[in-house]
Amino acid sequence: MSDGTTSGPPPPEDPAAALAQGLAAFAVRDLEAAHRLFERAHRRDTRHPRAMSWYGVTLVLVERNSSLGVSLCDQAVRQAGPAADLALNQARVHLALNQRERAVKALFRGLELHPGEPSLRAAQLAMGVRRPPVVSFLSRANPLNRLLGRIRHWWLTRRGAPGPAPDMLGALPGPGAAPPQAEPPRS
Repeated sequence: MSDGTTSGPPPPEDPAAALAQGLAAFAVRDLEAAHRLFERAHRRDTRHPRAMSWYGVTLVLVERNSSLGVSLCDQAVRQAGPAADLALNQARVHLALNQRERAVKALFRGLELHPGEPSLRAAQLAMGVRRPPVVSFLSRANPLNRLLGRIRHWWLTRRGAPGPAPDMLGALPGPGAAPPQAEPPRS
């Protein structure tokens, strides 16, 4: 008595599908759902660099697991090379951990290799540019410049302008902004 259906376990889920669903959830800032989907994609294929990187980002943002999250993001860059989205994920992780200097370095590495990448450009604009020394004829490291720079920074941040949120770093402005795209898995 066969009705044409087979019983048994469902076919294994494609890691690329879970990654694409996770990217869509991340784009609408549903970090919990994105984290579950990226974890699923990473568990299905632990060598997939994008799944590894995105899982690392959500580990830091959702679970606050900084050591494993940073490790996964760094490993993904070593494995796949300096792709734009992987550099951006490194910047997100470091920004979430209040490591602004490392976040800026990750962005600049990405921009050196992908100068026209819109998400890296958007992240660079969101991070801001280092201001010139207050007293231009003194070095940046001069104690007077450092003190005046801190006062200027305090004054400007007191008036608003908080830093970018790590999960929104690199998000393109506009209502028609598409979610980040996953690249097909490598063979």
